[in-house]
This record gives sequence, C-alpha cells and structure tokens, in this order.
Amino acid sequence: MEIIEFTQKYWLDWPKHFKVTMRNKRLKHLEDIRIKLFEELQALSSEKLNSCIDGRWSINQILYHLWLAEASSEQYIRTKTKYPDYLISVSPLTYLKPKIVEFLLGLGIKVKAPQIVSQFPEKIDLQKINEQWGKSRKSFDELILELKEKKIDNKAIFKHGLLGRINLKLTLDFFDFHFKHHQKAINLLNK
Repeated sequence: MEIIEFTQKYWLDWPKHFKVTMRNKRLKHLEDIRIKLFEELQALSSEKLNSCIDGRWSINQILYHLWLAEASSEQYIRTKTKYPDYLISVSPLTYLKPKIVEFLLGLGIKVKAPQIVSQFPEKIDLQKINEQWGKSRKSFDELILELKEKKIDNKAIFKHGLLGRINLKLTLDFFDFHFKHHQKAINLLNK
C-alpha cells in the first residue's frame, strides 16, 4: 500500500479505524456503558426505537434527551469557566442533595425535565445519536483535562436545576445516575 492510499484510507478517516480512549476513568466507564447499550439497541427496528407507549418517551427520545442533557451541560460549563475568578466553592451540603434526589426518585416521585432537554426533532436516528454522543463524550474528556489543568475542577462549575451548584465530580455523578435512571425505562421499552 502506498503512502497516499494509506493516508486517504486511514489518516483522513482515523476515527473509524482507531479507537480514541478517554483519559478520565470515570468518563471512560460511562462511555463503555453507553457503547454497550447502543450495541444492544442496534438490533431493534426503527419502529420499536421510535414508538411511544402511553404518551411516554420512545427509546430514541430518551437517548436524545440523555445526549442533549450532557451536551448542554458541557456548553454551560465551558461558558461558566471562561471566568474562573467568579467560580465559587461547592457547599458541603451539596453532596447530600444527589442522595436525596435518588431517594425521592426511588420512591416513584417524578421530576419534569427542563423544556430545553425535552423537545425532540420529528425524526431521531439511532446511529446519528450514537455518533453525536460519542463526539460529545470526547469533547467532555478534553474539558475535564482543561478544568484539572486550571485547578478549577473542584469549584462550582455547573448549576443543576435540582442539585444547585456542583463541581466536576458531582456532574459526573449526575451523568451516571441520569443515564442509569433512564436506562431502566429503555430496558422496559425494549421488552
């Protein structure tokens, strides 16, 4: 194979041929779980992925919601951290709030998603969500590195609607909990 062919085949299209690894172990774990879910869902028909039962979200709508929540969180964090001098410390009480929210959701109390992450396009394609989410996760991995280099990862970088101002660790905790919470609904719809 000539160098030009190799360059065209592999270098220009490297994401298809080489797996990019995440530097942050926590995010890598979240990404591994996401990839496994998408692999399981590949076998489902478009009808199954897009069917809403009893006015509830479809599998694709849930996936879109999860991706959009993470992507919009990243946008917020990138904007907020442009001015690191204005970042505040996280209150010790903030670490209790996720446990309270988990407990309440475990009791069956519903929390309405913000409108910005609960509006869906007419057509949602599983493969497209998978690609967008993969790119978002890689971008978030870069953001984590930047936050750690600037030594602001322990500051209140994100304002969550229920949890209040949270740091990077609590943001990743939320991503994990949020994914697992909705994965239960996906599993029920997948039966």
